[in-house]
Amino acid sequence: MGSDTARVSSSVTIRIGLVLTLAFAVIGSVRFARFDWTGLPLDRAPITSERQVGDCLEKIKPYVTESGRVIKPVVVDEMQYLALVEHFRGVPDSELQVTCLYDPFTFRSAISWVAHWLPFDEALSLGLTNSFLTIVSIWLVVLTLREQKFTPRVIFAAGALYTVSWNLFYFGSVLLIDPGVVVALTLSWLLILKKRPWFVLPILALGYPLRDTFVIMIPVIWAWCWAQYRDEQRSRFECVSIAASSALVFFVSIPIWRAVLPQPAAAWEVTPDLTDVISNLGDPIGLMSFAVGVLPLALPSWFVFKRTRASKGWMAALTDPATVGVIMALGICGWTLITVDLTPRLFWIGYPFAVTLAARWLSDGRPAERLAALRIPFLGGADLEPVRS
Repeated sequence: MGSDTARVSSSVTIRIGLVLTLAFAVIGSVRFARFDWTGLPLDRAPITSERQVGDCLEKIKPYVTESGRVIKPVVVDEMQYLALVEHFRGVPDSELQVTCLYDPFTFRSAISWVAHWLPFDEALSLGLTNSFLTIVSIWLVVLTLREQKFTPRVIFAAGALYTVSWNLFYFGSVLLIDPGVVVALTLSWLLILKKRPWFVLPILALGYPLRDTFVIMIPVIWAWCWAQYRDEQRSRFECVSIAASSALVFFVSIPIWRAVLPQPAAAWEVTPDLTDVISNLGDPIGLMSFAVGVLPLALPSWFVFKRTRASKGWMAALTDPATVGVIMALGICGWTLITVDLTPRLFWIGYPFAVTLAARWLSDGRPAERLAALRIPFLGGADLEPVRS
């Protein structure tokens, strides 16, 4: 997972983090808070549509913010999260620009709750919250790579794969809520790498209202516990205690949060549907978007998986904690393929783990040789040799 070299110095880490932050500031500005200042036709949703959800007829239409700005087109997710910001500000539900508040959006309302404290209209507040959290996730990714003792060059290259990715460009500063769960997952991964699993439990207790997909952290913890036991670094009792506690804390928190969070008027149906599968697989632009958002990090993960399988066997390859995180994220993408739509946004939760695998790939063989040939001036005199795997 790392090397026998020393960690990168704090000054070099800060330089890398600042450069990546600047890169996100540039690409994130294109869609910041859905101002869409470039005029690029990036959104393909219909301007208006309707859907019957329980007793609610939901009208998906252009959204008018408190400041009078019209956002169009919007998807139901954006309308719900914007309405939840207003809900937390005390606007009666009857005056919201949605027919009803729905499950699962009400149970993913932590970021809307954070945004409602900001003194701006709901869209700008949500955009600022997401942008800040995306920047936090970039720094946490850098710290996870530093913790694994990769070289500055590898940290920067793997961090750049994360920062200039399609997901951060398209979703990192808009009106959804994914940056929050990515921050929670990346912080949890960093704590695992630091071998402080008990510190992850409070994050697990808070993870559900960020987004239910935070559940993928539990199999990652289990895989890490298995590796610790296998390598005789922890006792069976301690590993079982950590694994059991992680699941218990998360699943016990769910009914508590569902009682505390805004109550939905209906549930947005998410069930397997052959029509959705045919529609998703028959959409060339959607497939291209998914490939652009997934492959730059999924392919290096696959190469590392193949290498581990060849050298250590199937079990070691499949139970690697980072690999487990990527597999779980891809599994959730598969679920949405048959129930809703095919979007690379869902694979974003696998990025913290895929970046680790990408860094391993960049640290060995031909990728390391090509990386060593690049000139990266801001790294100064830092050690640029590939890390021994």
